[in-house]
Amino acid sequence: MTRGQVNFGHALARFRSSGLTWDKLGIALASGEFRERRYPSHFPPGAAQRHARHGRCRQHAEQRPLQAKSSAPAPAAGWPFASMRDYIAALDKAGLVVRIPRIDQDEFEAAALFYRMRDEHGMRGAPTLIFAEVRIDGKWRKGPLLVNESGHLDAECMAFGLAPVSEWPLTKVPYNSYRKARGHVEKLLADNGGEYPLIAPTEIAATDAHCKEVILRGDDIDLTHFAFIKCNPGDAGRYINTANVFTRHPTYGVNVGTYRCHLRGPREIALNTEPGQTGYRHLMAARDRGEKIAKVSMALTCDPYVWMVAGSKMAYGSKGFADELSIAGGLAGRSLQIVRSETNDFMVPAHAEMIIEGEVPLDDMRPEGPYGEMVGYQGRRKEEVFWVRVTAVTHRREPWLMNNFTGAQAGSLMAASHARSFLRLKKAQPTVIDYFDDTRAVGFTCISIRKDQPGRGMEVAQHVAKANFFSKIVVVVDEDIDVTNQEQILAAMGARWQPFGSTEVYESQPALPLDPSTEKLGRGSKIAIDATRKWPEENGPSVFPPMNRTLLEKGAPEAFARVDRQWGELVRNWRPAKR
Repeated sequence: MTRGQVNFGHALARFRSSGLTWDKLGIALASGEFRERRYPSHFPPGAAQRHARHGRCRQHAEQRPLQAKSSAPAPAAGWPFASMRDYIAALDKAGLVVRIPRIDQDEFEAAALFYRMRDEHGMRGAPTLIFAEVRIDGKWRKGPLLVNESGHLDAECMAFGLAPVSEWPLTKVPYNSYRKARGHVEKLLADNGGEYPLIAPTEIAATDAHCKEVILRGDDIDLTHFAFIKCNPGDAGRYINTANVFTRHPTYGVNVGTYRCHLRGPREIALNTEPGQTGYRHLMAARDRGEKIAKVSMALTCDPYVWMVAGSKMAYGSKGFADELSIAGGLAGRSLQIVRSETNDFMVPAHAEMIIEGEVPLDDMRPEGPYGEMVGYQGRRKEEVFWVRVTAVTHRREPWLMNNFTGAQAGSLMAASHARSFLRLKKAQPTVIDYFDDTRAVGFTCISIRKDQPGRGMEVAQHVAKANFFSKIVVVVDEDIDVTNQEQILAAMGARWQPFGSTEVYESQPALPLDPSTEKLGRGSKIAIDATRKWPEENGPSVFPPMNRTLLEKGAPEAFARVDRQWGELVRNWRPAKR
């Protein structure tokens, strides 16, 4: 396929009304089926004619009855998933995977394609991308390379064997699938005294471990041969940015964390553990004890349960630190299989795609960065970070590697990590209805409440601002507002919030070190906002007027159902004229 054959914006727009599933789109793009002004036979009747009229929808041509879906979404087959490959197979079966045969990352096509997917479908509605081959430093590197494996919210349900929630008749990002998965984990927590259930892992023989299919040592190791990419022209180089890094402390045990890791050579990796993170504390404690070397193992492309635990703070329980692989087993509902590393004693996921083992010279810190970070801005260059001298690499044959376009795509699945915070918040503040730490805008948290007395909104906002490290902007709304819907939240702030008397600003609080707006690293200000309807006791009106939509829903309860039946297809498929 030559450049210019496919207009990606046009292809994505036509795809929405084509009847194709995500898994077919990559094939269609590769074959040129979505070339400019070409209309395959599987487009709905009238699609070409509508485009010929420059996108103008004629009502008489579009009034086709809305067809009900033949069945509700089915639970994911193969749950619980022993490997990332099994999980991806379930996403693929559900039509949530797009395969791209070749992509040129020297021209940053993979990065631009994902940004375009997010532009069109949002952070939580875009598919998983699988690149079979990637051009890196002038050479085509064999993949597959996975991107956005946790992005689409239906995956939140599928990871736990739950059927995703259909948003029919609308085609919108399925935040109710996220809520369903979060509710599932809340029940696990409630049944276990508020803590994540633990199922200890099971050691298996190396001969039975997929991650031991190929074993490399010494000069046989060259990590630059694998499809690790430079994500952004502003990055320092190629990064391994989804590794689950195992470190150990003699008192607190093993930690599994996810850090940005700059691939600086065949056997050298910069390990950027941020100050305050557990991995950093482990390494600094080893140096303070006079040790010269700390050993680490890095597990790449693990099953979704290890991945969701490693990128969170689930290990911090009320009774101290819990074993993270046991938490992953508890979430999966069965024991995870583990195997011993080749050059150290770390027990690692047996069915990971790759294990990188190495030594950290504790008295030799080196520069690292810059790198595009999770808040969507470039993270600074650091003059002194730890680094890893690679001693062994084991991997599956033709390993599947994961990349995260940090700051653009979602991290790991979030329902499990949010569930405990939500459960604790409801216990502390019983009027809370819903809660969301919005990953689309890092630092923004919204909570809805069933307001029962004056001042309750501010009380809840202050509680969250003080308790949640990541919450920089906390907004509390009434229960009729969807906390995942940014448009509704802004509308509530515009119509229900009075800045004077309903706002609390905290001058200096612990802050995310990656926040580019802070004057002092790790310290910043916060704001708590009560955007609930004001009661007379809060200097609000004696009667707060109802919303127009509420009056419509109450006064004409069948109106939306009638419109969905008669014009649902028009609503979903209409696009403005191409300019």
